[in-house]
Amino acid sequence: MSARVSALSEAPLPLLERQVLKLVAEGHEDPEIASRLGLGTDRHVQYRLARIARRFRLNAVVRPQLVDHAYAHGALAAPAVLHPLLLDANAYGLVRTLAAGRPVNAYARLLGLKPYQAQRLLKKTRARLEATSRASMIRRAWQRQVLGRTQFAADLASLHDEGPQPPEAEHWVVVPLLSGYRLAAPAGGPKPTRHLDVPDLEAADAASRFVSGRLGFAPLWITQPANPGDPVRVSWGRPRPALRSWPSVALVRPSRDADVHLTQRA
Repeated sequence: MSARVSALSEAPLPLLERQVLKLVAEGHEDPEIASRLGLGTDRHVQYRLARIARRFRLNAVVRPQLVDHAYAHGALAAPAVLHPLLLDANAYGLVRTLAAGRPVNAYARLLGLKPYQAQRLLKKTRARLEATSRASMIRRAWQRQVLGRTQFAADLASLHDEGPQPPEAEHWVVVPLLSGYRLAAPAGGPKPTRHLDVPDLEAADAASRFVSGRLGFAPLWITQPANPGDPVRVSWGRPRPALRSWPSVALVRPSRDADVHLTQRA
């Protein structure tokens, strides 16, 4: 754990500063925050935000970054998660840019966008997240699992970090499981085989039934872990030669005539 995270966990935000940041994350304007908390003027709100930035050892007061940092390190309770939201590559990159405290204009230049196009993207993304400010975009992104600690958020980041969003991204599938939502992408192109690691065979059965028959999700097979308690792997696409030669046992009857097999992980 980094020194910054350790220091933060040992010295949580004072109550007043936590209240200020919570209201900022909810999209309230400075005069309203000052009135609610009895701070006098909005300059006192800005002063408290500057103190929070110093506590977080950040170089500037960038409100979306303050909110994301507080959620990520436990200085502010993360909001309850809702059904996940899939954003396109540009919108997703914009949210991560805001969370990292980087300028929107720099991100726009990276995409080759003109300033008015960047503002249009910002407005469109804010509307998709149903947010009222840049800081509240981060709160909504945590709620809708665009950012955060959930496995869905990790799946989303992993797929976007592979590089330019492939054409098959429109066929990404949000998989509902008892343990939470997961995101699955069809196999193809540079990824002829894909997989999800899920808690147990029941979850593997549910996941395989949910994606079976969809474009890019056949054949399907399930691999049991070598050690008890390890995740069960649901795979699809082009099986490795070792798996092709392994005796397989039908696990479920797919809902859309996809092939689902059970193998033992070496």
